[in-house]
Amino acid sequence: MRKSKTTSAEKSKDEKKKKKLQGKTSGVEKQLGELENRIGELDHRHQELLDRKEQLEDQLLRLAAEFDNYKKRTAREFQQVVETANRNLILQLIDVLDNFQRALDSAQSAKDFDAFHRGIELIFTHLSEILTREGLQPIQAVGQPFDPHHHEAVMQVDNDEHPPDTVVDQMQPGYLLKDKLLRAPRVIVSRPPGDREKRTERNGKKAQAKSSGKGNRDRKQEHRAAE
Repeated sequence: MRKSKTTSAEKSKDEKKKKKLQGKTSGVEKQLGELENRIGELDHRHQELLDRKEQLEDQLLRLAAEFDNYKKRTAREFQQVVETANRNLILQLIDVLDNFQRALDSAQSAKDFDAFHRGIELIFTHLSEILTREGLQPIQAVGQPFDPHHHEAVMQVDNDEHPPDTVVDQMQPGYLLKDKLLRAPRVIVSRPPGDREKRTERNGKKAQAKSSGKGNRDRKQEHRAAE
């Protein structure tokens, strides 16, 4: 009877262990199933990303090719605009050249200086009008305060008729092209009074020193002569 009871207890214990193992196995199988599903989802997502990467690379190559074509096209169009603008300007200047030629031919056949002078004035006016239409404007410098950004000073002079640092004359005219500086006028600027006084004082000292030096030399010569 004892052996029978022991065997029954062992069986019961084995069954509990078996059930426990089955429960654990079932849990592991469930986790494995979930992992397999997750791996499948990740594989699918990875493939989607690879496909998207290929699409983006293809778009990038197309955009690069389109941008290169755009640069080449705009460069050609800009060159055409420049050539057209130059052509129109040169066509206008040819008229001026023709007028110069007619004036020279007229001067050779007729010695009327007044008529030649009037012809040159007309040509000058015609050329000025052409350049004005192209956006060229002369800079009015004389009488204006000196501006180092728009004027090129070549000389300073004493001038009582204008305030200091004023443009009193110009050696070469300056121009703006479409409101931008094309060439600065070369100008003569009035000197501040202080500079004039310093220069006068400096010249006086030089003259005095020169006179003193000459007097010393004369005295030395007289002394040698007396010996």
